[in-house]
Amino acid sequence: MMGKKRPLAFVCGVSLFVCSSVASFAQENAKILLANIKQDLELVNREVTGLRSEVEMLRRENAQLRIAMDQADRSRRKVQGTESPLVLEMQNRLQGLELALKQSERARVSTQNELNKKFQQIIEQMNRGFEQVSASASTSNDSKVPTFSSDYPKNGFVHKVEKGETVSSIAQKYKSKVSWIIDANQIADPTKVFVGRELFVPQK
Repeated sequence: MMGKKRPLAFVCGVSLFVCSSVASFAQENAKILLANIKQDLELVNREVTGLRSEVEMLRRENAQLRIAMDQADRSRRKVQGTESPLVLEMQNRLQGLELALKQSERARVSTQNELNKKFQQIIEQMNRGFEQVSASASTSNDSKVPTFSSDYPKNGFVHKVEKGETVSSIAQKYKSKVSWIIDANQIADPTKVFVGRELFVPQK
């Protein structure tokens, strides 16, 4: 035995609920993407701050090493021609300072390169995030755009919505159809038909 056909009002209500759910899901996805991007940027920002501190420390060390090298060089020149062990000691010290300076400079360059990579990653991550958010927003907007049919009776009358009335109750009251009222009045959201609004109620 075949089941009873469901009323058109029920079918329309289900369709509108599904559209509303899809729009809400798209908006929720966009919010989640933005929250994830914000959290990732905060983590990267902390790492970049730490790298900046390291670069600044290396710069100060380089400056101190250069001062020490200058002092050692001046001392070497002063003792030039004196006892050979003292000259040799000063030369060894100067060579040690030069080596330390080169190592510090290499460390600074490496840290600077790492910092540049972090910035590049931030830019790429932001671009991907914006593309995802834009795509989600576009999908959400597309799902919100309703379409209306002109296939409804052109005969009828105007009804002013009263307290407690809905599109479905108005259709039942005047033996019209929910889809006719929605199409005739281009109602995007049947749940937001407020008191006092005038609706054209088509009738055969």
